[in-house]
Amino acid sequence: MISVKKPGTSIWRTFSKHVMTGISYMIPILIMGGLIGAFSQMIPYVFLKIDASQSIVDAVNSGQFNGTSLSMLKLAYVMENFGFTLFGFAIPIFAAFAANSIGGRTALAAGFIGGYVANRPTALLTLDGGSWAAKAPVPSGFLGAIIIAFAVGYFVKWLNQKIELPQNWLAFKSTFLIPLLAALFCMVGMVFIVTPFGGWLNTLIRAGLQAAGNAGQIVYSIALAATTAFDLGGPVNKAAGFVALGFTTEKVLPITARCIAIVTPSFGLGLSVLIDKKLVGRRVYDKQFYEAGKTAIFLAFMGISEGSIPFALERPGFTIPLYVGGSVIGALTAVVLGAVQWFPESAIWAWPLVSNLGVYIVGLIVGAAFIAVINVLYRNKLIKEGKLEVMAD
Repeated sequence: MISVKKPGTSIWRTFSKHVMTGISYMIPILIMGGLIGAFSQMIPYVFLKIDASQSIVDAVNSGQFNGTSLSMLKLAYVMENFGFTLFGFAIPIFAAFAANSIGGRTALAAGFIGGYVANRPTALLTLDGGSWAAKAPVPSGFLGAIIIAFAVGYFVKWLNQKIELPQNWLAFKSTFLIPLLAALFCMVGMVFIVTPFGGWLNTLIRAGLQAAGNAGQIVYSIALAATTAFDLGGPVNKAAGFVALGFTTEKVLPITARCIAIVTPSFGLGLSVLIDKKLVGRRVYDKQFYEAGKTAIFLAFMGISEGSIPFALERPGFTIPLYVGGSVIGALTAVVLGAVQWFPESAIWAWPLVSNLGVYIVGLIVGAAFIAVINVLYRNKLIKEGKLEVMAD
């Protein structure tokens, strides 16, 4: 996505570049796992009409199904396990390629290891009732994967610069020495620093969200929708995305509000060029915006917010607060009515993965309609007052 404002510092641009590299490799894993996992749920609960409270294994053991239906249930069970196993590789893949983006190929393996341990932390021996027992700590999750990816990446980059060996030993350096040192660095960092800190923070966040209950989810949805919509893919949007992706990957909070807020501005501003004449009896945009509006709607269906940018740049003081407000209204409508989306993709092809898709679409319509109507009325008011001239023909 293209931002209205460029990030202000080179540090942020560098950080964002490496994180987005990791995310770009992680997304295909989420897509594959999400679609296979979703289809595995459609077989029993949509096609075979199994009660939602019943698991696939319970349905197989119930004796109600045989022949083709039983085979479909067994296939669904395999697909369920396979699809959600793929989800488990999302964070390791992210960490691997974020580390690779920083330190090169020699950092990739250690990054993957760190990401895997962020999901499945190494068990430690702890004293329990007078005897020692193995106990796995709380996972550090996506936060831990980000930390270890950057730590490993820069550590490997430093090793490559500092360790100088003769030409004949370069293969030894790149295939044995640096990977070994990186793996040991990863082990120490994850076991003694990242996992304790990340696990503590995750526990704190979960406890806070559970204590807040529905009110906490609503506040989170408002903040997530507003920050997502604000700069159309800029630094605020990306920061919100990092937080939301971590929560949804770890099944702490769904990403519903963000997915709606990504596309609501484009839907709303695009819709405004289609309804202006019907609503106020005149065109309220210059003629180039009518094609831009149609493009914005198409891009919105693809989960892309670039279509909003021409509208935002033309009159940012009014348009940006408007589409932020519309995105919040649309997201809240969907969330309060019960729409739930865990899969981090807003394009139309991901809609079948949304629980309560009907109210999800209602949220999109409410948010987009709010933006479209208010924008048309405002521009019409400016035209009447002589503060805005348009060339619509």
